Amino acid sequence: MASFENALSTADDLDRARILVRRAAAHFFFGGLEEAKKDSRDAVSILARRGDSVWEARARINLGYTLSGLGEYREADEALAAAQGLAEAGGQDYLATIVVHNRGDCAHRLGDLPRALRLLYDARRRYEELGVVPPEVVRDLAVVQLAAGLTEDAARTADEMVARLESTRDAALRRADGFIAAAIVHLAAGNHERAIDLARKAARSSARQGHRDAARHARVVVLRAQAATGHVTKRHARSAAALAAELTDRYSSERLDALVLAGRMARSAGLPELAAENLRVAAAARHRGSALRRASAWYAQALLAEQRGDRRGMLHACARGLDVLDAHAVSLGATELRARATVHGTDLAILATRRVAVDGSARELLRWTERWRGSLHSLPWPDARSDGELAAELGRLRSVDSVLGTGGDTEAERRRVEERIRRHVHGRAGDSTGRRRRFDVGDLLDALGDRTLVSIVGLKEERFHIVVARHGRLRHLVAGEVAGALEEVEYARFALRGAALAGDAVAGAMLAAAEPGLARLQETMLGPVAAELGDGPVVLVPPSTMQAIPWGALPALRERDVTVAPSAAAWLRARTSNPPGRRRVALIAGADLASSGAEVGVLAGVYPDATVLSGDAATAEAALAALDGAWLAHVGAHGRYRGDNPMFSALELADGPLTVFDLERLAAPPYRLLLTACESGVGSPTGADELLGLTTSLSALGTAGLLASVVPVSDAGSVDLSLTVHERLRAGHDLSTALLAARRAAADPRGRATAWAFLALGAA
Repeated sequence: MASFENALSTADDLDRARILVRRAAAHFFFGGLEEAKKDSRDAVSILARRGDSVWEARARINLGYTLSGLGEYREADEALAAAQGLAEAGGQDYLATIVVHNRGDCAHRLGDLPRALRLLYDARRRYEELGVVPPEVVRDLAVVQLAAGLTEDAARTADEMVARLESTRDAALRRADGFIAAAIVHLAAGNHERAIDLARKAARSSARQGHRDAARHARVVVLRAQAATGHVTKRHARSAAALAAELTDRYSSERLDALVLAGRMARSAGLPELAAENLRVAAAARHRGSALRRASAWYAQALLAEQRGDRRGMLHACARGLDVLDAHAVSLGATELRARATVHGTDLAILATRRVAVDGSARELLRWTERWRGSLHSLPWPDARSDGELAAELGRLRSVDSVLGTGGDTEAERRRVEERIRRHVHGRAGDSTGRRRRFDVGDLLDALGDRTLVSIVGLKEERFHIVVARHGRLRHLVAGEVAGALEEVEYARFALRGAALAGDAVAGAMLAAAEPGLARLQETMLGPVAAELGDGPVVLVPPSTMQAIPWGALPALRERDVTVAPSAAAWLRARTSNPPGRRRVALIAGADLASSGAEVGVLAGVYPDATVLSGDAATAEAALAALDGAWLAHVGAHGRYRGDNPMFSALELADGPLTVFDLERLAAPPYRLLLTACESGVGSPTGADELLGLTTSLSALGTAGLLASVVPVSDAGSVDLSLTVHERLRAGHDLSTALLAARRAAADPRGRATAWAFLALGAA
């Protein structure tokens, strides 16, 4: 600073402005935001008057940084927009790229995640074209990906950024901020040891630089990681509170998060006064800032109310926090982001649900479970019909195999196209005017008739709580322990997969060996409910992690009409939806089926007016046209479930994959759809309690009834089942009744395994 003062004392007007630009950057780094703002504005005034557009752009960039640091994000974006215009007009591509990068950071701080992702992806692309990718853009992208719920993407991006910092000799000033961001990302991803290691490195680096604020942030991340592993003491709680009091927000909400952390740690450590003090300060932010900040503040308010013994206030705060997140979700134009955004409401949902599970009525438990379950089905669907760029990229994805053949080049190109599609869709804005559909328990009870609805919720490290709705009444029952349930599910699916693909002799032995496991799974998931089902149809609403259970294989359900739904609200919506006036039928046979789509040929004779696509005619675009608005559709195709990226789960057609992204382009989904495709009923659990996959998107779009499998099945084995189901559908039955008939008609072990592998989803 002394050197700057000396230089300014002898500088002329233009040099003075340029020195002020440099000093503003130094002030900003060391936290002198007001000083940085004054220097930047003085520099802008001089440089604009002298016509030095290059340095004026730099001064406006610094002003944007500083205004952002002061929380004046809209003014910051205006300053940066002016800087971008100057840089681009002067051919200063690198400066323009810096501005795009920083406008992405501003959008993040304003809570506009689609715009933030769009700008940061664009900045990254521009940097790559210029041949230099600074660690800061990688850091900011990781932070925004994390805010958008893209935790796995954020962890990969953070690791790339750490590698860049560690390999750059002059990165000392950047390293602390980068390591803190990477530590926050890995903490969210559950990589606690990695987070602690990075945060400690950041603390050491910050201490060497005398960067006290960064050192505090790093220490908070260490405490967060220790708290996540259950290691909380009074000393830790007091340290967290002391740090929270001194912090500023470097990545949008760190001080608020630190206050909530301190409050939670103090509660756990038996320091109620300290907890109340920190939670009270955090809760004060619940009416300002981005949606994620406000939701965190409402969580603090809920914890504060719970500590006071104010049950009503706690539930009110949880509801308000979830309302904020609903509004945030509809601002997102990507289904994946909407599903993942619900993760930010997990703490709110668990806090409220755990309380009503202990002292609330069955009606209250059902209402609260529905409040955060199946949000994709309760929010207006993003419109992708007019997205020409998406359609073009999906066409390129299908052409990869045909153009490049097979091998490493094909896979690399496929990944590149998939990444372009994801980046494009993630940057799409939603409709912020949308609202969550209201769920009414009374409406549900009226619609059930003689059905029994079983809503299952699993609270972490506890038991499954179940609400049974039957004959206008509700009961709350408790089943088995959540821990270990997934292992039972995987064993059941493994046994069923083997039986469905084996010969009859082996299939019979495998089914017999699976019986004890299926009985255990039933006891875990249903417990006493198995005796409360009555004689009528059953509607199951399981947690997202448990939807892919072969429910029809459980002993108590084999002889029952069973439907599975992502939420009671989703079932009610499907039940009350109206079929299209025109009973148009679409029959589609995919590529490379061992049975050659035999059922499609038979069904074509049963439905003489149907649109039939097979062989080379069964292309993705032709299939979409046939499916759009159909009353009944049947697709016999190989299914490809993508656990790594469920939005690319697909049906294999003549010209390539028909993905979830393709199905979202439908103007009107088919009313009823049968998918005899392997694992077409499997989705990826994400967020608070959401599923991403083929059937989830279709049912959320409005398909009232779906038939899909949860394990791979043989093409030939699906033919008999399909014909039986269609026979019952033509007789006026719904899908669940038709599937029950198919289970009863299965005459051999492999046929039974195949029938057990299918689920009826929805209500039609």
